[in-house]
Amino acid sequence: MVGERDRLIVGDGLERRVWIVGEDSTKIQVSPFYSLHATHLFAGEQVESRVVELSTDDDLRDYALLEAFHYRGLDLSADVEDLGAHRKSTGGRRAVLLLQLKLAGQWTSAGYIELQMPLMMAKPRHLAFARPFQHPTLDVAWTSWPKGGQTLVNRIARIARVVVNPELRGGSLSGILVKAAVSFARERWHIGGKRVLFLEISAEMLRHIDFVSSCGFHYLGDTEGNRARLAKDLGSINKGAKGSSGIMSLQRRYHAFFEDYRGITGDSFEALRSRVADVLQHDDPWKAMSVDEWLALRPVIRSPIPYYMIGLDEASDAYVKAGALAIASKRERARSDALQELLLCDLDLHSNYDLPLTDHSRLVMDSFGITTKTVRTRIVGPLSLTVQAGTVTFVAGASGCGKSLLLDRLDPTWHSATIEMHGTIIPAAYSVARLTPFPADAPLFEHLADKHGPERAFDALARVGLSEALVFLKPFEMLSRGQRYRAMLADLILGDAQVWLVDEFCSDLDPLTARIVAHKLRETVRQEQRIAFVAAANHAHFIAALRPHRILALRTGGGCTTLAWKDYAHGVLEQAL
Repeated sequence: MVGERDRLIVGDGLERRVWIVGEDSTKIQVSPFYSLHATHLFAGEQVESRVVELSTDDDLRDYALLEAFHYRGLDLSADVEDLGAHRKSTGGRRAVLLLQLKLAGQWTSAGYIELQMPLMMAKPRHLAFARPFQHPTLDVAWTSWPKGGQTLVNRIARIARVVVNPELRGGSLSGILVKAAVSFARERWHIGGKRVLFLEISAEMLRHIDFVSSCGFHYLGDTEGNRARLAKDLGSINKGAKGSSGIMSLQRRYHAFFEDYRGITGDSFEALRSRVADVLQHDDPWKAMSVDEWLALRPVIRSPIPYYMIGLDEASDAYVKAGALAIASKRERARSDALQELLLCDLDLHSNYDLPLTDHSRLVMDSFGITTKTVRTRIVGPLSLTVQAGTVTFVAGASGCGKSLLLDRLDPTWHSATIEMHGTIIPAAYSVARLTPFPADAPLFEHLADKHGPERAFDALARVGLSEALVFLKPFEMLSRGQRYRAMLADLILGDAQVWLVDEFCSDLDPLTARIVAHKLRETVRQEQRIAFVAAANHAHFIAALRPHRILALRTGGGCTTLAWKDYAHGVLEQAL
């Protein structure tokens, strides 16, 4: 945060505080390094966090490791340990803030956010800033944003990257990073002592997962991209155009990519330019390309992407908000088909089993003194319960006590020749979803996007803690057991079933991931107004994160105790079991 010709003030004392002399002789602190400490709810638990500027060798190493999960500009065919060396450096000022969580008593680097200089050209900003602005205390004003904004653009900073460790995704860590970036920009970002007044972010991922609106950012529209002018600009540059605008500067870079690809194809300039012009006429140009064209032209064609901005003081934010063309909000699907209530009336499950009278079976019967041919055993019940929409009912109990059979009975389509069922469920018919494996060779994201659409697939995978690009592209059979479990859970969330039945909940997940998934499941059930029954024998590591609305504690032989969450929190469940 110190540049050439900046004026410094160095304080006395052990900390040796350092400030930049800002406009109007204000002081902008640059040392000690920025550090923001807080406590956050993460995976159902209060966890200490800190967001810090990179200041130690360990910080730098952690940052380099996390960079491997931001793929833009990386050659993924290189060795993993060499990935950092393949990223192109960025010009201008930048700042990196590292997020660390205290997990199991150890500080763990969970992600980072990077601030850079702003975009030179951004149509949504240009439109929003077409109105007069006068800052009440600083010498910053315009009647209409000047073309390019070169004289005022240093009043804007940009969030260029937000990266979270894939193992910790789904815990709302992006929001912590974004809020820290706002704080840092407000307190410390400056150019030549002039404070920044606005913070912008533009990213394709925001089209699928909006993690900035909840942090106070305003949606100003989509960027223009270059699809409408790329073919024309390529022709102009090839004829020697020397335009100095931000767009033309970018187009010259794209012209170099274009020429590299033309060297591979052997096409004439006009033939390949005409091909590019043709595919750009399609609503979705990527679908009109061959795989080789898509790989080669991706760096050249820029599609519109969402653009958000926040003002960093009251006057600036009021100006942005007033100029917003639309306020981004997550699309809520209508839940007119939600089942409002499910009544279980004197539900009772018995098994009727004719013993096989083989030689070995008779040996067992003689050894244990069994003299009957038919065994009738109570499994569950009698059980009466009323369950509301938007709630989670957790079914607990030792292995073999009937948890799975109870979930089976809650499926209106389930029938059994050996299980005798009594009691009534009201209504008699409703839709049910359970975890279902994908086809072995189905790529994860493609399978979900084909069934439910890409935007909803992105959102559901984020809810279950899967938002790692390379995992999205793998076939189901290449996923770990835990990743498969979360993928099936995302598929369940995306369906329209009124009741979710989830057996062996989180049994394949490590404790931390289980807590993240449990917390997100509870939120999703509430938001989607579903009725969820979740069963597991081992639950101590995630039950606080799931925080079910009701707990059914089953015992072998049919006994059942119904508990509210607050009773469990006071240890009543252990007594019941």
